[in-house]
Amino acid sequence: MQLQIEIPLQLTIDIQNKKIPIQELTSALKGIEAAILGRVLEEIDSVLISSMQKGYGKNDYHKHSKEERTIVTQLGKTTFSVTRVKEKSSGRTFCPLYNLIEFDERRLYQPDIAAIAVDYALSMLKESRQRLERITESPSHLTIWRRVQELGMEGEKESFEYESFVSADGTKLHVNPNSGSGKLDVKVIAGRSVIVGVNEGYREMKENHDIKAAVVGDADKDLSCFEERQIDLIHVWREVNYKLWQHGVDLETRKRYVNEVKGILLRLKNSLDKSDLKSRIKKAEKALSEFAEEMESKGYWRVSRFFKRHMKNILLFAYKRLEGIAIPWHNNWMERLMGEIAKRMKNKWMSWSVRGARNLLNLLLRRYAERERYESFIRELVGKGYMVEVKFQV
Repeated sequence: MQLQIEIPLQLTIDIQNKKIPIQELTSALKGIEAAILGRVLEEIDSVLISSMQKGYGKNDYHKHSKEERTIVTQLGKTTFSVTRVKEKSSGRTFCPLYNLIEFDERRLYQPDIAAIAVDYALSMLKESRQRLERITESPSHLTIWRRVQELGMEGEKESFEYESFVSADGTKLHVNPNSGSGKLDVKVIAGRSVIVGVNEGYREMKENHDIKAAVVGDADKDLSCFEERQIDLIHVWREVNYKLWQHGVDLETRKRYVNEVKGILLRLKNSLDKSDLKSRIKKAEKALSEFAEEMESKGYWRVSRFFKRHMKNILLFAYKRLEGIAIPWHNNWMERLMGEIAKRMKNKWMSWSVRGARNLLNLLLRRYAERERYESFIRELVGKGYMVEVKFQV
């Protein structure tokens, strides 16, 4: 179906024998797009109604009434008339325009404004309204937040995708006083896509999404629910330092021991492409076992116990390379992802409900970790995802 619409345009410019700054002219024309949109919708409505008229006595549909509709889009606020018709046989009434043009139900703010508002709100809710007002009339903070919740729930429906490994980390958020007290426990697992759990354990998330890959993360004991686990090497020497501190070891001695462990692991990390990798792994494992024995003999049982429990989890990245599978020895990407969460959700005055936190996190993590999918999602809502060709001549 192709519609050809002609809209008369008349502009009156008051020229007062002086130069008109271009910015004044552009400012005066601001909003003309919204007026044109209203006329275009009315003309489409008129064409649709005319196409339903078959001649005197032959019409199945009759004009019933006219109603006014106001919407806000990225072009601005638009008010236009819509014709309601009545079906002769059934008596039902409807608006043909709504069968052709998809609006966001009876809402004032349409999907493009919702998408732009939500995109801004992922940075900061208060700033989002100020930034949006530079484009068009902005929804209230409550409306923007409600759209964040709706779109966040949509993002939760997609399946989780991963390859040979997933990354995991967690953080805490303040609980909204109206929802309870204490902290919200946030867990994030990332593969090719990202999933988030609020007050859910890793085991529950793993079972719900049927995750069978190795996990890369910190020394959190909850990650032991994964069959294969790589502890971020940076966290290994952090654990050594912390456990030595628990035993009252002075700073200089702690540094010496940490550097010893760091040297063993970094030498192995730099040997992954060597032909004798298998023997190098055995050598590193032996060195770490001897280090654990030394810690045991000196009474630093926490350090010794850590290595005895997690030797395989510390060296998994090297053993996997022997199988031709590459998994990272660090979790830096996930650490940066958690930094994005902290910037947006862990300010001093912020507090969250379980549902509110989960929905915002679904969008925030998608924007950071699945940029291409997120951009496609926003483009579709803003109106750049459908192949609708509109030609015009001025």
